[in-house]
Amino acid sequence: MNAHLLSTAVRVWLMETLVSGFNFFVLMGLIYEPAWGTLVAHQVGMTTRIVYIFIFAYLLLRYVKEYATMDLVHVGLLWVVLELLFEWGGSFLIGRPVEEILIGWNIFAGYMWPYVLLTYLLSNLIVGVVLHPGKNTEIETK
Repeated sequence: MNAHLLSTAVRVWLMETLVSGFNFFVLMGLIYEPAWGTLVAHQVGMTTRIVYIFIFAYLLLRYVKEYATMDLVHVGLLWVVLELLFEWGGSFLIGRPVEEILIGWNIFAGYMWPYVLLTYLLSNLIVGVVLHPGKNTEIETK
């Protein structure tokens, strides 16, 4: 297990959480929802979140140059667990009812929360395997 990658991944997740707070409270709550309604605000906000999760994954792997494919799986699992703990724990702490939490899980009604969780799980793996940020992929010709 790549301890350096995992510890850096926690810090990157914390930064992403700050961006997500701005995305949720300011952009979705104050700009998108009054203009377009709750569902469209959710869809725009979650689509934006999916995009910047991939950006954070790219920046993480560009910074931590040494990783194996299994390390990327570990980071994905870590991010999903941290996000679920944060979302459910925070919701319970502020007294948010479970029914309200589960609204965002209903993909059949157009909500996208499961896709965001899937992005947390797979973004590092996709970015690491496809783009190899930070790794020198050039073949040396010595």
